[in-house]
Amino acid sequence: MTHPTLLMVQVWAGCALLYGVLPFHLVDKAMTLEGALVMFLFLASFCLGALMIDPVPERRARPGVRRHIDFSRTDVLLVAAGAISIVAFLLDLRDKTVLDLAVAYELRSDQAGALLEGEASTSGLAFQIGFLTYPAAYVYTARLIVFSPRIPILRTVAFGVLPVLLATMAMGGRSPLLYVIVISILAVGSRGLYLSAIGQRQGRTRKANAEVYKILGTAGVVVAAMAYFVAVFFVRAELFGGGAGMFKVAEEVWGIGFRGPLADAMFDALGQEWTYIVFVFNWYVVQGLLMANFVFSDYQGPMQWGVYGIDLVSALVRRFDGPLIAGYFDALQRIGIYGFFPSAWGSLYVDLWWFGLAASAMWGAFAAKVYSSVKRARDSRWLLVAPFVTMGILFSFINTPIGFANGLVTHLWLLVAFVAARQCAHIKASRAPALAATTSALFQIEAPRLNVDGTLHPKRSPRMS
Repeated sequence: MTHPTLLMVQVWAGCALLYGVLPFHLVDKAMTLEGALVMFLFLASFCLGALMIDPVPERRARPGVRRHIDFSRTDVLLVAAGAISIVAFLLDLRDKTVLDLAVAYELRSDQAGALLEGEASTSGLAFQIGFLTYPAAYVYTARLIVFSPRIPILRTVAFGVLPVLLATMAMGGRSPLLYVIVISILAVGSRGLYLSAIGQRQGRTRKANAEVYKILGTAGVVVAAMAYFVAVFFVRAELFGGGAGMFKVAEEVWGIGFRGPLADAMFDALGQEWTYIVFVFNWYVVQGLLMANFVFSDYQGPMQWGVYGIDLVSALVRRFDGPLIAGYFDALQRIGIYGFFPSAWGSLYVDLWWFGLAASAMWGAFAAKVYSSVKRARDSRWLLVAPFVTMGILFSFINTPIGFANGLVTHLWLLVAFVAARQCAHIKASRAPALAATTSALFQIEAPRLNVDGTLHPKRSPRMS
């Protein structure tokens, strides 16, 4: 419910504040005024694009008006894609030792090295099918959370979470798991808007209990995910001699250190390993601020047309012209950028040069369009899109929405879900019960029968006697 302009400014102000407060220290590079000005241009282009769309002031919003959505076609497509991804990844994983975190880290490093060298991909057909289908699980998870009167846990886990877990193991990374967790949390916000708008109310005690269960469930998932992420970082640190070894790697390879009185106090209080955990978690947030500055200041390579910022594009080009990929990424390697998160702005600059400003403005306009559509409340399908738009803004310090965690394929599945869904009976929360009773008495209309998840039953439509 926050305007995209304000949310984007808050995200980047938070990144700058975090970098300023924590004792990060650049070893062999320095941020430039030129890079800062270009970043401001990209941020401003997003904001201007968003402000061009009618923000829908509160007095004009109609939050009580919604329509029930028939997701029968959407569910068939998303469940089918999820099932295909499960089978595909199980076939791909049958000969891999993926439960060993050290092996998973080596697999990911080998993949990054092969991409840098422009070597032919070794992924099989099963992996490729899973790569194209598993993002449907993100959309299905959001769809169930937002629009189900009672969230079906079994279906959510089977076709929403399981494909993402298998994708995480197959690719050796953490982005898919992080994506589904954050999307689920954001979808809860859309769910509250939808249930409130269609007039579904709970008693005070039941509502309070539901809030407690929601908070405990979310906290449990977040804690479990954090434990997994911490375990991954500890395994990586062990390969380089513990926390002290990783700080040495950070300074010599990454070009960033933790120095100063505050860093010394943290080392004394937390020790090398846990200080490294604090360092690396926050480094993921602030590195986009730095890397984008270095890109704007130093990158002189060719325009890469999506190869740098979009996984699917780089995978396709790699199959046809490996040396081209190697040349593109070598230009980034020479200035110390390859392998780091460039932020949305750095990614747009490398792929599109100054045309990236126009892309940034279009992104802002689309985000504001979704915000406006949610506020107008005339088409509930936009509530499914809202979590993904918010996700894209929140993680703009990593990449663009279509570049983060196989985002292009995710948004293609989101488009499929949006188009396949159909609006049903018109509902106004404050008047729907009384209006339905009056209409039924006058014309003896049988109300449409809804499934437990809120979709329209295909064999029962409104009938007038």
